Amino acid sequence: MSLVSIVLPTFNRAAFLPHAVASIRSQTLQDWHLIVVDDGSTDNTADVLRRLAADLGTRVTIVRQDNRGAYAARNTGLDHVASRFVALFDSDDVWLPEYLATCVAALEANADVDWVYAACRIVDLASGATVSPDTFVLDGAPRPFRRLRSHARKALSIIDDPDTVSVALRHGLYCCLQNSVIRNSVFVAQRFHTPYRNEAEDQLFVIRALKHGFRFGYINSVLVQYHVHDANSSAAAVGQTAERQRTLLELLIRGFEDLRTDVALTREENRVLAQRLLKEYFWHLGYAVLLKSGNLSAAKSAFRRGLREWPWSLRCWKTYAIAEARSWMNRESGGSVA
Repeated sequence: MSLVSIVLPTFNRAAFLPHAVASIRSQTLQDWHLIVVDDGSTDNTADVLRRLAADLGTRVTIVRQDNRGAYAARNTGLDHVASRFVALFDSDDVWLPEYLATCVAALEANADVDWVYAACRIVDLASGATVSPDTFVLDGAPRPFRRLRSHARKALSIIDDPDTVSVALRHGLYCCLQNSVIRNSVFVAQRFHTPYRNEAEDQLFVIRALKHGFRFGYINSVLVQYHVHDANSSAAAVGQTAERQRTLLELLIRGFEDLRTDVALTREENRVLAQRLLKEYFWHLGYAVLLKSGNLSAAKSAFRRGLREWPWSLRCWKTYAIAEARSWMNRESGGSVA
């Protein structure tokens, strides 16, 4: 049995697979087993995987299934895990050579920690330009999660703060799947929710893991290169259409709303969740997508839904009043409201 199982879901990304496998094979820690789940690809992925199987032999397991989405593919891969530790690889990203060794060593040295993650460098795949040199930093300052109470054990900062769930809900912990190594026990306790193919399921999975009592620690070093491009499945994709952005945001919102029945949130966590839903409904969906694409009627509906979640924002009410005034002026002038 290998020390680490690497789960790699793929759908029509044959061109990325050789680079993905090269990144995995470059790891200084070589005690791994690769599980590739082909989620119903229609390109030449099968040919690439046949060559991969011939090259890696028993070090790779290839599973094929009908297309069910990335998180369902990850769940399928998890069904084949026999290792203590799990790493989830995205085929368009790159692990730096010390990534697995550093994260696994932290887990082995800290039996009370279940989830270890490192920082990413975000790079535009087409140009090679660095979009963000360090995902743990924003505008030269540490991300909010780094202000949570923690204690250091060598390079690992172990989060130990009662506000962790609230910060994860409001800002995120920046522990994406592609920059995390996780004990298999976390996945024995829960799996990814897949009924409606929410591309933001990783954010919700983190909240559920925290509420389950699993402990998180982070390594303040860049060990992963995350690529943004027009084929990203998440909202990080370059050049997303307004309709695609709307779909992704509506699924994200639905997932956050489901948390109210999925886990037992405290009063403060419920308050923060309501504020997060206001932000997603009002500013991200209503303002940035619907209003800016000219769909004033749908934007107003999103504004109202957000304000029902958290009606205490004067800035939001002001923006909503301006939207209503625009509707009234359109009607008075005989124009049509989009």
